[in-house]
Amino acid sequence: MQFPVFQFSYLGSGMTIGLDAVLHVIISHGMAIGAISFIVISEYLGLRKASQDWEAFARDFLKFTIIITTGIGAITGAGIWLITSALSPGGIGSMLRVFFWPWFIEWIVFTCEVICILFYYFTWRKWVGERKGKHISLGMVYVFLALCSALLITGILGFMLTSDGWPWAKSFWPAFLNPSYLPQLLLRIGISFSLGSLFSVAFLIFTRREGMFRIEALKLFGKAALISFSATAVFAWWYFSIVPSTFKTHAVFAVLTSRFSQQPEIFWYVNCAGAIVLFTFSLVSMKGSSTLAKILIIPALLVSMGFVGEFERIREFIRGPYLMPGYMYANQVLLNETPFFNKEGLLKNDPWFTMSSDNHGTAAQGAGLFARNCSVCHTIGGINDIAKKVDGRTVDGLFVILAHTHEMIPFMPPFSGTEDERRALAGFLYGLSKGTVKEHAPSRFAPAHGGGTHE
Repeated sequence: MQFPVFQFSYLGSGMTIGLDAVLHVIISHGMAIGAISFIVISEYLGLRKASQDWEAFARDFLKFTIIITTGIGAITGAGIWLITSALSPGGIGSMLRVFFWPWFIEWIVFTCEVICILFYYFTWRKWVGERKGKHISLGMVYVFLALCSALLITGILGFMLTSDGWPWAKSFWPAFLNPSYLPQLLLRIGISFSLGSLFSVAFLIFTRREGMFRIEALKLFGKAALISFSATAVFAWWYFSIVPSTFKTHAVFAVLTSRFSQQPEIFWYVNCAGAIVLFTFSLVSMKGSSTLAKILIIPALLVSMGFVGEFERIREFIRGPYLMPGYMYANQVLLNETPFFNKEGLLKNDPWFTMSSDNHGTAAQGAGLFARNCSVCHTIGGINDIAKKVDGRTVDGLFVILAHTHEMIPFMPPFSGTEDERRALAGFLYGLSKGTVKEHAPSRFAPAHGGGTHE
């Protein structure tokens, strides 16, 4: 089934999905799993030590966390479905056919999570005394459900990079329990507790707490941070050792982009500096130094969020040119469809283009071919602007390049379309670079001097 192409101006498809997804990961991992785990631990310490300080901290932190997780976290989670359904309907549709039951179960688990966390919050002041132990158990049930969500989603995310033999066998369990499943699951749990410890310290430091309690809690969270950071580093190494070498070579380029990719040492310098900040913060916190911890907590949070963004960026980028390795290219063209489109034509087999009233002339054809082949990564006039990428090329040069994109740049899909369509796209791209083709309405292109079509 063919879906229409929706192009998100300026940001592009990848950046639009990425921004929402990274924010969701930070909240779903760092708060929904990590922070609430430390809240349950804090409540337990309050009961065991008969400490009102631990009790009050846990209760206040839960109120803050529940607002973020059930508000921004839930919205960004739904946003991922909305954005991917609009920008990558073929990809998400294929994934649903493979992983219908894990996703269906995850939706049920998520609903139970929401009910459980709300029940946990609203029974805090009611389940006291002898019922306090049951209340802590309720918090543990929530953490278990949150980990179940991670367990289910990780299988799907891992498949998108290490699909193993699924393209040939079409078997569910090898696809779900793919080679990167376990290391990625442990890595995500490590990320959750790393972020959770940082959020706990931030809330501890920036709210009014008794001095001795602040030092005691800071030491505990600092120790948790050190253990979490160390475990995350080990699991990250394990995860990337599983990634196929073909994909792994794209990792530095994924972060530095073409502008800085010729200086790969920047990648290592920045990452090492970030790691030093995190480990310094954890050691300072373990010493109970509130002043130094207060100075370092914001940089540590920014660095940790940057690492999350880097991980997600690398994970998504390096699987190029595929959306589902061995089955579907990033532009949602199936691998076995490309020979057919190269022989029979892409546009005449695209019902959304053929039904359009504005499908005549090479400008319209070029725009349609760009949308199908290139718009998943490139924009027109925005981030990763295609006009800037092809500036200085001739029409004939672009015509030749389009025939060898997958050979010249390994993370780009091959062109889908006939030789005449390749010529039309080359002319369209050349016109964009020279300014002779302009967008005068959403997804409609015409010569810069006016007129109906660009011939």
